Amino acid sequence: MSRCRSRISLVFSIILGFCSLPGCGEADPLNRQAISGEIKLNGGPLAQGTIEFSPSDAQLSPVGTTIEAGRYSIPADRGLSPGDYIVRIGAAGDAPSADELPGDSNVVAKQLIPEDYNVKSQHKVTIVAGQENRFDLNIDAPDSGK
Repeated sequence: MSRCRSRISLVFSIILGFCSLPGCGEADPLNRQAISGEIKLNGGPLAQGTIEFSPSDAQLSPVGTTIEAGRYSIPADRGLSPGDYIVRIGAAGDAPSADELPGDSNVVAKQLIPEDYNVKSQHKVTIVAGQENRFDLNIDAPDSGK
């Protein structure tokens, strides 16, 4: 019986020893980084919208989040791998009237963000491992209604 317990103890010791090695356990193979920032529209915080980071590396997926009161934040567990990304921002203006039934309206909410920060964006950021990855933008959109 004692011999059996010794073997079990040895096996558990080996397993624990391997898990204490670098690269074992909860390490992130993508080396994702937290990212945050502020988005201003015509000098004031963007009330709400979305931000997307599209990677230059086609093997990685785009990552995005919401913008609330001009701020966005993506934690490291959902973050971005180091590299270059194109930033796209979206924010809809006033929605169509609540009087209309869904499907009865052909009115689409106006996009507040100019195309050069949205569908035609070429604004790039570089995510660097081990650094604070904070990116702020001040978007000028005279016809946004603000």
